[in-house]
Amino acid sequence: MSRLLLLHLTLGGLWLGCLLTEVAFERALVGRNHALVLARLHRRVDLWVEAPAVLGMLLSGAVLLRGAAPGPWLWAKVGAGLLAALANAVCVVVVLRRCAAAEAGRWGDFDRADHLQHRLGAVVAVGLLAALVLGGARA
Repeated sequence: MSRLLLLHLTLGGLWLGCLLTEVAFERALVGRNHALVLARLHRRVDLWVEAPAVLGMLLSGAVLLRGAAPGPWLWAKVGAGLLAALANAVCVVVVLRRCAAAEAGRWGDFDRADHLQHRLGAVVAVGLLAALVLGGARA
């Protein structure tokens, strides 16, 4: 296994770990009295860990793609990964809006962003897991 592939897989594991951590936050910090802490924690994870991991995966994936043999498995894996990355980018924007709404006490805006963020998070999780499974199936 090349160092670049190892880096790519490590970043994927980090990204998946972020998703699982955020799910744990969402399950543990329930209710309006925890909403601000939840929003701030999620924002920190997204900005300082998850977004850099996703960017690193995109960059390492692009370099790995240059030397890969084209085929349906590869394009399915790339498509799933790009779907996850795009959904994650939109989700980061929603997480930032949700945090701003919580900090301003705009609970209607918070609730709408919260709902959208959970839907996007599901797309991120499915895309990321699909890319990992497709990659593992061809390894």
